[in-house]
Amino acid sequence: MYPSFQNNVLFVLIPTLVVVATQLLLIRRVSSLKMTNAYLDHKCSANQGKYKPGSYYEKIFDSAIQELSKNTEAFRGGSIYMDYTDLQEIRSDPERIYFTFQCRGDIYGPQCRSCFATAQSELIKRCPRDKGAIIWYDHCLFQFSSIGTAGGINYDDSVCYNTARARPNAKSHISDSVFKFLTLLDNLTSIAVIKRNKFFKNVDQPALFAAGEKTFGNKKLYVMVQCTRDLNAKACEECMAYNIKHFEDCYENKPVGLKSGARVLGRSCNFRFERYPFVNPKTSSIYLKF
Repeated sequence: MYPSFQNNVLFVLIPTLVVVATQLLLIRRVSSLKMTNAYLDHKCSANQGKYKPGSYYEKIFDSAIQELSKNTEAFRGGSIYMDYTDLQEIRSDPERIYFTFQCRGDIYGPQCRSCFATAQSELIKRCPRDKGAIIWYDHCLFQFSSIGTAGGINYDDSVCYNTARARPNAKSHISDSVFKFLTLLDNLTSIAVIKRNKFFKNVDQPALFAAGEKTFGNKKLYVMVQCTRDLNAKACEECMAYNIKHFEDCYENKPVGLKSGARVLGRSCNFRFERYPFVNPKTSSIYLKF
């Protein structure tokens, strides 16, 4: 009786374990794609100075944050660039504040709004009363500034991080692996500045975002590029070209070859590549399988 009982338990247990393992795998995959919104980095712009508590600048700053928080259209579309001042105040030289907010190209609606709420609150804490600052999260970036920068490329506020160690077996494929990665990055950038966002067909502007995957050997590489929407196509391409050149030591482990992952964070453009999926193909404005 006992052996028979144990076999029955084993027969039931194995399928159960398979189901649990599958569910855990799915949870992990969903978590990596959509559920995490980690803080990445921030910069306070000391050269722009600080505003005093109770000042006119603080008044319009707080008013602007409130207006941004109510901008449902911005969160639905995933980005906003706002030039703000108090038009009710009669001043010969009114102070202005410029805001840039953008979500990752697969993040819209409530998740985008949530990222804004977190980013603006945290940036004010990290850079108290600074007139200029920027913060990056996994799902969005947020910047405020006393200097208007719309349409211009910000070359100063960029940083790159290695996200994984170099491939131990890449030594015999140095130029090949790096060349293929750069080709894929260039292709995605070209697509980002030409194709429209598939979710907003009536918007006659390029998506300035593209993500995709490609198999190299027996492994897949997942890549994303994105520019802020105040840039035109040419500026987006120039920004990407600069960061690819400027941060080559971040993604290339000389003389071994391409690293397993890296990401560039910038005010004007960014890119990222990993050996695992990190954007959601279903909600990405552009996602391709090469």
